[in-house]
Amino acid sequence: MIVLETLLAVATEKVGERLLTGLNAKLNPQALETFLRQAVKAANEAQPDLFFSFQEDGVQGYGAFLNQFFKGRACSELQKPLEETQGYPDVALLTEALWKDAVEHPKLNCLNKANIEPWMQEFVATYFRETNRSLQFQIIQADYCDQIRRVFDDVKFAGIAVEGQDIDRAERLADIFVMPDVQEDDAGMRGISDDMPPEAMEDPQQRLLWEQRQQILISKQRTSGGNFSAADLLTKGKTNRAVLLGAPGSGKTTLMNYFAVIACSRDQLDENRGSPTFPISRTSLVPILIRIRDLARQPDLSILEFVQDFAQKDLAITRDLTGFFQYYLENGNTLILLDGLDEVADIAQRYKVVEKIEAFLSQFEHCPAIITSRPAGYKRDFFRTDEYPHYELQPFNDEKIETFIDHWYDSRFELESERERRQTSLRKALNDQPRIKQLARNPLLLTIIALIHRYQAKLPKERYKLYDKAVETLLTTWDSNKELSNHEILEYLELDDLRRLMERLAYWIHCQGGTGDTEGGTLIDRDELITQLTQYIREMKRVERHQAKAEAKRFLEQIVRDRAGLLSLQGQDRYAFVHKTFQEYLTAMEIRDRQEEGFEVVLEHIEEYLHNPHWEEVLLLLIAQQKRNNPIKVLQAILAHDTPYERWLHRNLLFAGRVLAENVPVADTELAGSIISHLMELDVTQSPLGTDKLRSRIFRVVSSLSETAFEDIALKLLENHKNDLGRWRYLDYQGALAPDQAVGLLLVLLQDDESDVRYRAAEALGQLGQGSDAVVAALLPLLQDDESDVRSHAAEALVKLGQGSNAVVATLLPLLQDDESDVRSHAAEALVKLGQGSNAVVATLLPLLQDDKFFVRSRTAEALGQLGQGSDAVVAALLPLLQDDESLVRSSAAEALGQLGQGSDAVVAALLPLLQDDKFFVRSSAAEALGQLGQGSDAVVAALLPLLQDDESFVRFSAALALAKLGQGSDAVVAALLPLLQDDEFFVRSSAALALVKLGQGSDAVVAALLPLLQDDKSFVRSRTAEALGPLGQGSNAVIAALLPLLQDDESLVRSRAAVALGQLGQGSDAVVAALLSLLQDDESFMRSRAAVALVKLGQGSDAVVAALLPLLQDDESLVRSRATVALINLDKQSDQVEPALVQWIEQHQTEDFVGQGVDVLWELVG
Repeated sequence: MIVLETLLAVATEKVGERLLTGLNAKLNPQALETFLRQAVKAANEAQPDLFFSFQEDGVQGYGAFLNQFFKGRACSELQKPLEETQGYPDVALLTEALWKDAVEHPKLNCLNKANIEPWMQEFVATYFRETNRSLQFQIIQADYCDQIRRVFDDVKFAGIAVEGQDIDRAERLADIFVMPDVQEDDAGMRGISDDMPPEAMEDPQQRLLWEQRQQILISKQRTSGGNFSAADLLTKGKTNRAVLLGAPGSGKTTLMNYFAVIACSRDQLDENRGSPTFPISRTSLVPILIRIRDLARQPDLSILEFVQDFAQKDLAITRDLTGFFQYYLENGNTLILLDGLDEVADIAQRYKVVEKIEAFLSQFEHCPAIITSRPAGYKRDFFRTDEYPHYELQPFNDEKIETFIDHWYDSRFELESERERRQTSLRKALNDQPRIKQLARNPLLLTIIALIHRYQAKLPKERYKLYDKAVETLLTTWDSNKELSNHEILEYLELDDLRRLMERLAYWIHCQGGTGDTEGGTLIDRDELITQLTQYIREMKRVERHQAKAEAKRFLEQIVRDRAGLLSLQGQDRYAFVHKTFQEYLTAMEIRDRQEEGFEVVLEHIEEYLHNPHWEEVLLLLIAQQKRNNPIKVLQAILAHDTPYERWLHRNLLFAGRVLAENVPVADTELAGSIISHLMELDVTQSPLGTDKLRSRIFRVVSSLSETAFEDIALKLLENHKNDLGRWRYLDYQGALAPDQAVGLLLVLLQDDESDVRYRAAEALGQLGQGSDAVVAALLPLLQDDESDVRSHAAEALVKLGQGSNAVVATLLPLLQDDESDVRSHAAEALVKLGQGSNAVVATLLPLLQDDKFFVRSRTAEALGQLGQGSDAVVAALLPLLQDDESLVRSSAAEALGQLGQGSDAVVAALLPLLQDDKFFVRSSAAEALGQLGQGSDAVVAALLPLLQDDESFVRFSAALALAKLGQGSDAVVAALLPLLQDDEFFVRSSAALALVKLGQGSDAVVAALLPLLQDDKSFVRSRTAEALGPLGQGSNAVIAALLPLLQDDESLVRSRAAVALGQLGQGSDAVVAALLSLLQDDESFMRSRAAVALVKLGQGSDAVVAALLPLLQDDESLVRSRATVALINLDKQSDQVEPALVQWIEQHQTEDFVGQGVDVLWELVG
């Protein structure tokens, strides 16, 4: 079989290119060569005697003979099926041609002519059938892709109700789409505490709240990172399959639609937008997009039958599809997208659908596939994670929100000035309103916000007005097909009833208490939810209890479960509002409705919940809607509230300022002025109780008065305190309250003689976000300033201003060759963030890779790496530099290739020789690049291992880190790393320990090798070894016993790291606690802080620990103060002694300069 495949490969090598020369055929050379191989194989099987006695391969073999025949005398006949007429090759002519070639061949001149014609008949028949079928299928594919684009590339916003919107206006998905990030799924509730309170054991709703709080605590402890683009879903893992989980509105369906559209459009892309991100590198893939809910509704159809039925009925394909999908599936040229597993309602049916999907995908294992589901309704045993890696869609970060805003308005306005005005307006609105920006991290909610902004030209300053429109929109999506309006689903409830129903439900669930989740709504148990809905429906519609309960079930099972909207299924029998903001807004609306019975209900909620973080937003949204004299009464109630530690923390005053920032109509301007005046006086106070954190809170409050009725009062008070504030603080306030005036002042400062003034002015302009022509024109000269700090900050400012004009780019390009690395780095970063890592910029840089001056070549390679444009052209241009005569160029080229992440075989092969370069920094760069590329083949690992013994420490360091990144934890690698734990250079030992940790090698052998080093003569060896043992997590008695003596080491660094390690290992035995307690009396303050932190980690919250921590708040070292602060905050969760001890300490030191540190801690404890 291997010999036959070799023969076929030889026979068809590069024949495809020859046959397609001069033709306009749609087949690619590889496909054509596949058909030729199939034809030769079929002919050999039909007439095995023709070539039986001849050498099959080699130069004189009949494989090479057929190759020359196909390229020569047979070429014109083999081209006939590829022409528009799709002619049939002449068998007689080909038979005669083959005979003539055979006669002239030194080995095949005795070929039996009688066997040629039947062989040729089978060959031609198979070749014609395959080419004809492929060409016919390509016509069908073109039609199919046109329909995919027609259906899925036109985004309509019907069902998203925004006043003034033209709901029939469609947008191209590819024009507005933003690729989300994903993160490998960690399976949720790992490490949850077993210490469940009694009430949670008895009440399912209380259990649910407890679990949610525990999960939030775990998520806060989990380190962020590991995010990557969803475009890399199928290339990051070891398989070509993935399960993608995402919350409601996170963009799962949009992502699947986008992949389908792009798969159908890769040959028709807008060159200006560039190549879109796509999960597979292959250029030709036929997408199959399946809504799993629709598949489940037709259980009698196979998946293949369902796909064909969908194409004919939903996509209106009229051509004969027989064999079409099978053909592309069998060739591995299909992208299979299965969307919405959670939408299959019945769990038993869901398992059947999973079995059906698995059986289908196992038939076509070479086809990439993505399956999506909400986490709710997904079971961990549906798909094995080793075969189907699981990932979670991540919320949009700031950069993706920015990109969405750009795409949104770029696709809507031709006039550039109008586009930029709208984009700037929406950006400012989101940046000024953190709560709204938090909403915008959900793609669905961001789309709603953008629609409101689009059709009303701005977002309302009053947030409750925006939330009102968003809630209305989400309610309307439940009735997008008018089934509620027409009573096709619900019997008693009208669409208008749902808002009132949600308000009552929101208030009830909000009263259950906070969970610590700032984004997700409070989870509601299904049975409890039905009970609450039943009660509300019964009261609202005056029906019997059984009727109300049936209506509640219909609402949950046929509306909430199946459709994105205000309330959604969040897990098995768990529901929640789609975002906590809507729960808070609807709670506020419920209180406002109750206000009809008397204003006292508002004051009662302020009295009970003021400064409760869970109720803070509810109160602000409630107060913002008060009219006439009510705002004055509210402010008076807030200022008079009996709040603990008000003389130090000023929480009442700050909250009153936040109420003003809601633009509440306050008739008493003296009261408003008094609040703002007191805030400004606190900002400029010389009292040690006025901390930087307090000033930061004051600044946020006063700045938020911009564009409110209180802006003028704030500006007048600002002028009164101008001298007390100082130049830059004053300009910060000016920028927030009167940006135009601030810009004028800052433009003057850009010309100042002092370089620190110029760079501070540039920095301030960038933060202001006022990117006018005058600002850009003033910043451009600073890109060539004599001082590197000025050049760097000017580049950063232009990035923040989003000014990517040709003039800016032309000025930034020379900075890529600046003498200062920071300037070069900022310039490259500026070009990237401005969207100018474009083809034009790259094209400008590429010739510089061949410059006569080596430092130009080096810096250009460095810039290309930072720009991140890893096209084939860039990689091809960088590869020769790996052999440059100048070592610095070789090093820069290696680093650039590592940064670009293009880990092809050619790149890896070119980097490997550099591991033996004469220059150590080249070897180091090559090792680092191989680690970044993630190509952990045996050859790469084998080449890196000798570098662990390199004479140069930096090379050993880079090799260890590279092996850690490659994740190659074989016995040979571990054995090679272990000696590095004793390396002379601390950073080498550190990297070796890090590598062992990342490779999961906290084995007994590794620990045994480390333990003797705890007694090393060199203190830094002892300290580094202790540091390594902590993360390895091997908390055996032997490890603890070996670490304990180090707590009394002569060297404070050793004592410190031993304390940290013991805290990480979590072994809080009496001996460990006693030893750490003794360190609380250590002469070194940072040692005392380390010991205290370790004790806190071990859950030791004694009075002695608190007493030792408090004096550290006045330490000269900021790191010590910071550690003490964090330790006290964490300790407060374990002990009720921290707060009274801290208050007593503040009382004793009120006039001391360091007392503010304690005040800041107190805020964290109670605020």
